[in-house]
Amino acid sequence: MFSKNFAIMLYVDDVTAEKDFWQAIGFDIMMESEMMGFKTFDMRPSIDSTVLFTVYDKDFIRQVSPEVLDFQPSILFESSEIEALHERVAAVTGTVSAINAEPFFNFNFASPSGHYYAVKGI
Repeated sequence: MFSKNFAIMLYVDDVTAEKDFWQAIGFDIMMESEMMGFKTFDMRPSIDSTVLFTVYDKDFIRQVSPEVLDFQPSILFESSEIEALHERVAAVTGTVSAINAEPFFNFNFASPSGHYYAVKGI
């Protein structure tokens, strides 16, 4: 049986830039390590979240599991403070949309690796 906890793996070009970005918008960095000479880290959207993101260097993934390298998840975060989060994200990246009202309050942004994420207001 599966547990209630799970992790999402993200493959990026620059692990340090990604860590700095996610930390700047409020993610908690749980662990940093090195695997086969490549940096990696774990993060959570909040300290009490059951969702863990593990960030790997694309070059590491090319060596250990190249068949999954091009698969990127589409991730939708939720926030009860969408305006404040939008301001925080906009302060660290120029790639953030305006807050849209349809089909629900939302915005999207890109991380340093160019991956897009969405945020839904709750």
